[in-house]
Amino acid sequence: MADSKTSVDEPLELAESIIHTVREPLIVLDHDLRVVSANRSFYKVFKENPEETVGQLIYNLGNQQWDIPKLRELLETILPQKTTFDGYEVEHDFADIGRRIMLLNARQIQRVWGKERVILLAIEDITEKKDHEREVVKARDAAEAANKELEAFSYSVSHDLRTPLRSIDGFSHALLEDYQDKLDDTAKSYLDRVRKATQHMGRLIDDMLKLSRVTRSEFQPESVDLSTLVREISEKLQQCNPDRMIDAIIREGVIVNGDPSLLKIAIENLLGNAWKFTSREVQSQFEFNTTVKEGKTACFIRDNGVGFDMAYVDKLFGAFQRLHTTSEFPGTGIGLATVQRIFNRHGGEVWAEAEVGKGATFYFTLPG
Repeated sequence: MADSKTSVDEPLELAESIIHTVREPLIVLDHDLRVVSANRSFYKVFKENPEETVGQLIYNLGNQQWDIPKLRELLETILPQKTTFDGYEVEHDFADIGRRIMLLNARQIQRVWGKERVILLAIEDITEKKDHEREVVKARDAAEAANKELEAFSYSVSHDLRTPLRSIDGFSHALLEDYQDKLDDTAKSYLDRVRKATQHMGRLIDDMLKLSRVTRSEFQPESVDLSTLVREISEKLQQCNPDRMIDAIIREGVIVNGDPSLLKIAIENLLGNAWKFTSREVQSQFEFNTTVKEGKTACFIRDNGVGFDMAYVDKLFGAFQRLHTTSEFPGTGIGLATVQRIFNRHGGEVWAEAEVGKGATFYFTLPG
């Protein structure tokens, strides 16, 4: 008889041990929805005590704090039709512990012995998780609203700035043409400088708008043949610079996943830099290839141009940061900032290595 009793008690003790070991609040209900048992986590989280819990109708717990319409729906309507139910979300204000968002998982199970079936109800408190998700959505909505406001402001400012710039450039040009006989060389030089400055300011405005669009444009990733993209952009650069010849070494079959429009802008900027900074070389060259950096495949564009001092590499991708003067090489200092934002949007990275007089290499990674 002792052996028989032991064989009956062992599974009961195992079941009770499992219930009390689980960190999630758990309660066991009989067919009348009265509490058979509850684990320590239930008592701790919901501030209940065993004397006022076991044997009580679940709806009467905590001065009827558990009389929750959605809980009734689960226990009285849904569970009788199913033996299991997962991920049933309930939000409720408790008098003692405040608002809680709970995820309920319920099971109808056979008791360890006998024919009576019971309900095992697991309660996951997801209040903090939901609050965090709501804060993320709220922050995202606020950021989107701010971006739209910034976009409207940017277009307004760019229009307001372009109008006087066009006037300055136009009147300067008119002075040079209509009064060239009355202007000495110094005056003409001053007007030329005014025109160049206004045109440079116009390019700055355009590049600023392009930079802002990079972070606001819709992101639509797909398979992109980077090798073909590099070749097409290189051919267009050659057509725009027919007096120059550059030796292009392009690895075939480099396929990545990314937004084709954004990647085109990034490659145009990187190749444009390679063309610009190799302009003083007798034999200009750039290479597009791949390598492995810290276990990841990285693409790179390498040129044999003027390079730069690595002591200033931290300034390289900053807006309006230039390592060469405009008298040496034209530009607005926006291109590489745009490149970095594009690869950041892809979840990748971009960095550079160079040596003065020995060219530069720009590496970039794309996830997947």
